[in-house]
Amino acid sequence: MKKFDDALRGYAAAILQRDDWVCRYCGLDGKQWPNWLYFSEDHLLPPGHPARDDQRFRVAACRFCNEAANRTQWDVEGKSPEELVTQKRPVVLARREEYRRYFDEHVGKGIDGQEG
Repeated sequence: MKKFDDALRGYAAAILQRDDWVCRYCGLDGKQWPNWLYFSEDHLLPPGHPARDDQRFRVAACRFCNEAANRTQWDVEGKSPEELVTQKRPVVLARREEYRRYFDEHVGKGIDGQEG
């Protein structure tokens, strides 16, 4: 069997399958095409943390949610994976809403203000 080195088929596949291909932040269903193409895993702990690569501290996330709050400093010490997701979710969802408003104002109506 071919060994894959990408997230969807390789190194993150076990995490994505464990989380049933559902983004832990926004609920996007990765079992639907083409949603599957937009999936990745999110490390709940920062680079350098000794437990960062522990599977318990990695979760399924769509690419947007994975990247939405990358520059945010999180309080991670002593928290369970579920507590870390709960801490991050409101920030990620607020960022999604900011992008939605921008889309509605600038993209969905086109540059000239016309629909489509």
